[in-house]
Amino acid sequence: MTMQFHKQEPERSVTFNEARNSLPGYFAAFRNKRVVVLGDAILDEYLVGDCSRISPEAPVPVVRVTSSRPVLGGAANTAANVVSLGGQATLITLVGSDDAGILLRQRAAAAGIDLYGVDAGVPTLRKTRVVGQHQQIVRLDYEEVRPLSAESQAAIVELLRSNVGRADIVVISDYAKGLLSPGLAQAIFRYAHEVGLVVVVDPRPQNRDCYAGCDYLTPNWRESRALLGLSDAEPSQETVGAVATALAKRLDANIVLTLGPFGISFCSRDCCERFAMPTLAKEVFDVSGAGDTVVATFALALAGGLDHATAVSLANRAASVVVGKFGTAVVTPNEIVEEADAGRLVQRGALAELAATLRAKGKRLVTVNGSFDLLHGGHLHLLNEARRQGDVVIVGLNSDTSIRAYKGPNRPIVQERRRAEMLLALRSVDYVHIFDELDPRAFLEEVKPDVHVNGSEYGENCIEAETVRNGGGRLHLVDRLPGLSTTELVSALHSPVLR
Repeated sequence: MTMQFHKQEPERSVTFNEARNSLPGYFAAFRNKRVVVLGDAILDEYLVGDCSRISPEAPVPVVRVTSSRPVLGGAANTAANVVSLGGQATLITLVGSDDAGILLRQRAAAAGIDLYGVDAGVPTLRKTRVVGQHQQIVRLDYEEVRPLSAESQAAIVELLRSNVGRADIVVISDYAKGLLSPGLAQAIFRYAHEVGLVVVVDPRPQNRDCYAGCDYLTPNWRESRALLGLSDAEPSQETVGAVATALAKRLDANIVLTLGPFGISFCSRDCCERFAMPTLAKEVFDVSGAGDTVVATFALALAGGLDHATAVSLANRAASVVVGKFGTAVVTPNEIVEEADAGRLVQRGALAELAATLRAKGKRLVTVNGSFDLLHGGHLHLLNEARRQGDVVIVGLNSDTSIRAYKGPNRPIVQERRRAEMLLALRSVDYVHIFDELDPRAFLEEVKPDVHVNGSEYGENCIEAETVRNGGGRLHLVDRLPGLSTTELVSALHSPVLR
């Protein structure tokens, strides 16, 4: 099934590269923002082993356990994601005095989380997953869910009051395991709002009566329908919009609706701001804890003063990274930037579609080609001039095979993947395509640039000229800076005097 959403992204008025290069600035806004997370912390355990036979005692698989791994889950995973993204996390939760509670506290401390635990007389929540051959075979849940006593609720409220004054935002990570109740939720909203903080809630349908008064709600599709008392159904453009609108009106809250393979949809509390963003995930390995990553990223973005579209876009990017990992996991800013870069290395066959998409947005396309071996000032001069000619710069990069064919077996000096990475790190470059041909004509036929930038030494009748003009584009020639070429640099490196 496919859905065609209206896409509104923060980079809609800038180039892809400008948006990518904004990521470090966005993550700088996360730095040291303090998030108070309240909710059900869980100790997630993974027993991993080999599964190659059936038990003679019963028709069940036998797993020979080779490793075990305890990780932070539930609200603790939300807090761990806050820290891994550069923020500071205060976690207020229920923790027992049992072995699982001790291990949970140790893991939280190791992750840099300030944990305040209330012992409500129940076992620490623990989920043990048995995994064989990279497949989850069974999950064992250790839990005792019962309403909190008035004493335990008062202890949680007091912990919130003592921490909220130095916080930037409050998150409720609700797993419906006993911590949250309508009365406690209202106390959280009240104390947060008294000091000017917004509250973001990751909800569960079992606690639908707890969320009136929150500022943001981040349900997934199934949860959103259950919160409205609707049966499960496949999402469509119409139903997603209707559900998000109904939730926004019922709770007077902004809705961030996660849709798995269909991305994320946003509806403001007044229903005036709406947009949807498609998923960026290339491969989904495990969705465990993906919602924790989304709410942590979104909350940090709000705390950092970023707008809704940027906050949702960053959460979407973070989700695309974490679902590619095994088990409950966290993401880092570097992983998100690397994922963004990976989408800018365009393969043959995708060029024409990319060019058509960009043109439909009114973008003026500029191409440059070359080997860009030993990146130097002459290259920067050429690429900066290309940037001035249009909106999007696409570089056609000779592959290692191509360069060896026309420059000999000792070139290139830098492998193609590394050359592409260096180009993508430049503000003047939006996309890179690596080609094996000796010349870029096939590359140019697919892109059909508005402007092709070349060195003036190649002239108006260069090998690219006819292809560019047949596609409706023009050449723009740039004078080479004297003394700056890869060949000259290589010669200088082998000379007695390095100039």
